[in-house]
Amino acid sequence: MNKKTSASGETNSSGADVRLPSAPRGGVGWAAAVLAARVGILLGAVLAFALAVHLARARDRASGDAEALSTERYTCPMHPEVVSRLAGECPICRMALERVSGVEKHPMTMAKDGVVGVVRRQVVTQMVRAPAWSASDGTLKVVVYQDDLAGLAPGQRALFFSNATPGTSTAIRRTDDAPLPWDEATVQISCRFEHPAAAAGRGWVEIAAAPRSFLVVPTSAVLYSGTGAYVLAAGPAGNTFTRRSVEVGRILDSGYGAGLVDDRYGAIVVRSGLEAGERVVIEDTFFMDAERRLQAAQGNAAEVKL
Repeated sequence: MNKKTSASGETNSSGADVRLPSAPRGGVGWAAAVLAARVGILLGAVLAFALAVHLARARDRASGDAEALSTERYTCPMHPEVVSRLAGECPICRMALERVSGVEKHPMTMAKDGVVGVVRRQVVTQMVRAPAWSASDGTLKVVVYQDDLAGLAPGQRALFFSNATPGTSTAIRRTDDAPLPWDEATVQISCRFEHPAAAAGRGWVEIAAAPRSFLVVPTSAVLYSGTGAYVLAAGPAGNTFTRRSVEVGRILDSGYGAGLVDDRYGAIVVRSGLEAGERVVIEDTFFMDAERRLQAAQGNAAEVKL
């Protein structure tokens, strides 16, 4: 029997034609096109990422420049320690920051690396709260800051609130006993109950608000070391600042103190070491002091010039 030959010249044992598949047209070109498309997508993604990073950095720089140039102050109503020069939200509670109301500005001198303020005496009218406890002799012991003694003279009336009954107050009066030192900033005084059987135990005392004149500076102006508190105060030359030891009192309520120290949050009472009219560094104080100490370590005068 004659064998039938296929177009390729081959047959199987049954005599049927067998056709081998031909190679796809343009196979190498198609693979190259797919690879090029994938490379293009990858390059596009890289360029998009680089553009996003560039825009983010530009936005951050613009925000930083705006914050540096802004004279506004915004604070959280629940967390007064959170202060920003730009509107936004509190990082603690996410509440919207509120603009600090304008106050009378004190004379300020902008320095190249910080801000210098003129120390001024302020009249403070603020209620005082202090811890207290009843002693075995029937008196009430109260620990107050030394600068608050002016608001509680011997015989003056105050109110005691017991931890057991916080909603009820009991009248007390300060005795003639001399204050006893408690620590560097506070003293212990004695009071007597007007009605001894009405209150006992531990609690706190509220002293009515009374005008008192204090020397007040921002808390940012005060630095601390093993030998005590100090500030960077101007010398006779006016533009040279050196370390000056000070004796400080209590920190005023930050919301109230904002109106006393050029809308910077936090004010501290200075009992000694400064006089009204002197100039001190009140911003970037830590960095200015670091420069001063560096100058001293290099054998130069322990001072910084602004």
